[in-house]
Amino acid sequence: MLPDVPRIHSRLDLLYLVTREFNPSLDINQVLNRVLVATVASVGASKASLSIFDSSGKLQNFISITGFLMQKVPADKVEAILERGLVSWVKQHQQTIIINDTLNDNRWYQSASTATPGKNGSAMAVPIMSAESLAGVLTITADEPDYFDENDLSMLTIIADQAAFAIANARLFEKEQHRRRLADILASIAHTINSTLNLNEVLDLILKHLALVIEYDSSSILLYDEKNKTLSVRAARGFEDMDDALNVSLSESEDTPNYRAIFHKTPIVIGDVDKELGWIKSSSSQKVHSWIGAPLIARDKVIGMLTVDSHLIYKYTPENAREVAAFADQAATAVANAQAVTQLQNAEASYTALFENSTEFIIITDYQGTILNVNSKTCQTLLRSKSELIGQDITIVNTQLKHYLVNHIEALKAFNELSTEIDVFDANDNAIFLEMQSRQVHYSRTDCVQWIGRDISARKEAEKMRQDLVNMLVHDLRGPVGNLINVIEMLPMLIESTEDASTLHSILEMARRSGQEVRDLIDSMLDVGLLEQGAVPLQRNPIILPDLINAVEEQIEPRASAKEMEVIFDPLPEAPVLFIDGGMIRRVLINLLDNAIKYNLNQGKVRLSTEIIDNVLHFAVVDNGPGISKADQLYIFEKFSRVNHASKVSGVGLGLAFCKLAVEAHGGIITVESDDISGQGSTFRITVPVGSDYINF
Repeated sequence: MLPDVPRIHSRLDLLYLVTREFNPSLDINQVLNRVLVATVASVGASKASLSIFDSSGKLQNFISITGFLMQKVPADKVEAILERGLVSWVKQHQQTIIINDTLNDNRWYQSASTATPGKNGSAMAVPIMSAESLAGVLTITADEPDYFDENDLSMLTIIADQAAFAIANARLFEKEQHRRRLADILASIAHTINSTLNLNEVLDLILKHLALVIEYDSSSILLYDEKNKTLSVRAARGFEDMDDALNVSLSESEDTPNYRAIFHKTPIVIGDVDKELGWIKSSSSQKVHSWIGAPLIARDKVIGMLTVDSHLIYKYTPENAREVAAFADQAATAVANAQAVTQLQNAEASYTALFENSTEFIIITDYQGTILNVNSKTCQTLLRSKSELIGQDITIVNTQLKHYLVNHIEALKAFNELSTEIDVFDANDNAIFLEMQSRQVHYSRTDCVQWIGRDISARKEAEKMRQDLVNMLVHDLRGPVGNLINVIEMLPMLIESTEDASTLHSILEMARRSGQEVRDLIDSMLDVGLLEQGAVPLQRNPIILPDLINAVEEQIEPRASAKEMEVIFDPLPEAPVLFIDGGMIRRVLINLLDNAIKYNLNQGKVRLSTEIIDNVLHFAVVDNGPGISKADQLYIFEKFSRVNHASKVSGVGLGLAFCKLAVEAHGGIITVESDDISGQGSTFRITVPVGSDYINF
């Protein structure tokens, strides 16, 4: 039975039909069938076939007609035609061809069904070219030789060009339709897998919905542990040995496809894993042949990978890999979000355990001072339950904390960590001395203040005992030393008549200076504690600057001579009589010069410069010793601190603490400059205001 088309007797009618058929429809198979039948009818041929290839050159479709009827060609014959027949020649050479005698041309595949055995026939074939690649081959045959001419070949070439255009459009349309379907599926999947933040549920949903995107026999999700550099399976489907599949863990190796996908952040497709170097098979993956691995990338960071497996070889194409990668992009966000929630939950659980079990006193308040939470240690310390404390104002702990919060709110909001020492009171009004540190934290989705208290009652008691001991010692020593100095000062009057008076005077002067040093040390030890409490009123007296410096030079000179050191006193500025505590400033300068001498090398150099600028007295003590490290400079002015120095100089570490307190009591400042470079030494600078209120003309 003839097809439902008019019989075409002219080539123009055929071309008109071809143009009309190809334009309106995108059902490419139906169109190609009709055009093939019409072409056979127009030239009076007996048979025709059309081979369609995909972009990789693989046969996508094979259409054959005989006497206007569609014929089903056995697969082995189609394979033979593609390998040894005319289609193979055209595919290889991509040229048109006319065969005038099929019986005697080896380019024609001979079989019992292609022509009457032993009878000559003829054929012509043209390539169907699309975007400079072969999309197919159109072949027409006749039962007699020399049937086709060049006009027939030109007509067939025009039809092939029209077919190429139609195939390209159909493929673009099909690709766009597939892309839209895939986009819709991905959007639906993204909505579904993001509907939960439970990591295990997210992983299970990903593998379940992956089947909507691509066919697979098994699949898995591996998460990347950046710290240990390992990929471990966290979810799997389709494996016979699920226990083994879920126990797979891969160490980092550039030889494996898994890590190549991670390192290059690109999907990888393998046609046959048995031919892949570096492929590791486990008991659960024995049947796997084709494989796709797509990295899971969230915020430009690889967090794992998604794998798709098939038991068939060469099952997947690069296009399949791109589709899996697109799905992996959607899945990665859901995995990253679920991981973040899991980490947050773990962190919150850890924080809660640390908070409750901490041995330190912890309170959390808002910036208005309302208590939001307290830990068990706080309840034990204050002898109050949580219900009694939560919701109360922080003044229930100590009224000073509320004032402290108000005064330091800006510093806390700038993420500074502050520290103070304060008494807190329990339910029985017993005081507990705490060192309280405060800082901003994020709690209950808002910025709050965390107060951490450490009980320093024992330390305070020890400090008090030590200070009491020091005070007792200095008070007990002060009397005998004072008496010793008084006796030494009286002795010169008693020995004037002796013959060796000058020698005795030298010895007595040495004893007097030593006694003065002891008295200065005792006074400094006593003054440190009192100055800290603001309990030492300055003994301001009219002081002549040269007399002050001479007294310093006189006391320091013997120590410098003993080490063969040069002590330079720069010329003094013209200065009026100063109204300062001369004894205290003298001890400050002696302390600084004494340190410069003690820590310097023999035959070193020390300089004291003095100047007055804008009613401010400036001193600078400069040495060329080993210098002071930046670390030591941070606490050098603290009580009992000692510089870590190779010379192991003796001392109790009160000298610089006294200097700082004494200078600050005058309203001045003391600083140190040093680069910790041997030979460049250190510079201590002192400023003491001597405005009109402190100057006696």
